[in-house]
Amino acid sequence: MYLCRLIMAKLRNILLLAVSVLSVACIDIVDVRKKIDANEIVATVDGVMLTRTELRRDIPAGLVGADSVTFSRMYIDNWVLKQLKMRRAEEVLSSNEADIERLVEGYRQSLIMRQLDQYYIDHAIDLDISEREIVAHYRANGARYKLDHNKVRGVVVKTPRSFRNTSTLSTALRNVVKRGTQEVEALAEKHSLQFSDMTAEWVSYSDFLSHLPTVRTRSYEDLLSKSGVQQMSTDDANFYFIITEVVRRGEVSPLECVADDIRRVLYAERRSAIVGRYEAEMLREAASAGRIIFQDSLLLDAMIAGLPAVASEEVVEQRDSLEEVDERIFEEADSLSLGI
Repeated sequence: MYLCRLIMAKLRNILLLAVSVLSVACIDIVDVRKKIDANEIVATVDGVMLTRTELRRDIPAGLVGADSVTFSRMYIDNWVLKQLKMRRAEEVLSSNEADIERLVEGYRQSLIMRQLDQYYIDHAIDLDISEREIVAHYRANGARYKLDHNKVRGVVVKTPRSFRNTSTLSTALRNVVKRGTQEVEALAEKHSLQFSDMTAEWVSYSDFLSHLPTVRTRSYEDLLSKSGVQQMSTDDANFYFIITEVVRRGEVSPLECVADDIRRVLYAERRSAIVGRYEAEMLREAASAGRIIFQDSLLLDAMIAGLPAVASEEVVEQRDSLEEVDERIFEEADSLSLGI
């Protein structure tokens, strides 16, 4: 009996040992499976790896050849930049982390990166956009601001059919081009005439025609080619009008009409430049510190080469000097236009 118990005890120990060995073997197998082949790694940033499997997974179906290579390059560059920005965001935006964590996880990284961009923008943006910058942009990019409709300046005066002082009114309207609208305004006030002044700002031609007895079935394009005082009539009234300036569909819009659009464009360009500079700086710092690792070193070289160049002090001084020259040219042009 004692011998049987001894044999059973030894068998139990052998079984436990076998189970232990098997468990260790299974763990080793799992660990091996978790290891990633070096050839599978595309890039590493701060220990975080991008694998070829992940890259292939996100390449759109049907994308082959040069298009596939271009997409892969952009994907890798964006992935590296995202890792760096997330690490920088943890350093810079730590105080906002609690608020960000409450957001949907799918939008979390995108939100943090936008906030990081805004952090740099808020610390570097110049909100003052001068009139000279607007004019310079307009002169260089006028073709971007072509009109899709006619715009005019002018004056409309409505009189009763009984009004007889038409000669004086016509003379006053002709004088609008050189002398302004004061004469017409005084005459309209004296005789209680309906006076519509559209000389201070450009208006669409359709808005100008709304002050006249027009019909929808006509375009009235022919009126734009006529100079001087023109007239329309109804059963109970006459309408005298003059179109002092015209900008036609397809021509460059007057600066006054697009100044606010240009201001928004220049502000957006400043924001983009600030974000581009800090992203380039961050990528260069990480590359020189060995934080970015590509399996193919040419990818790293290509990414760095594609970054915007950092302006040296000499280049900045030359740029400032050119801006001063532009300022003088603008001032001289203004003086000439004013007859100084």
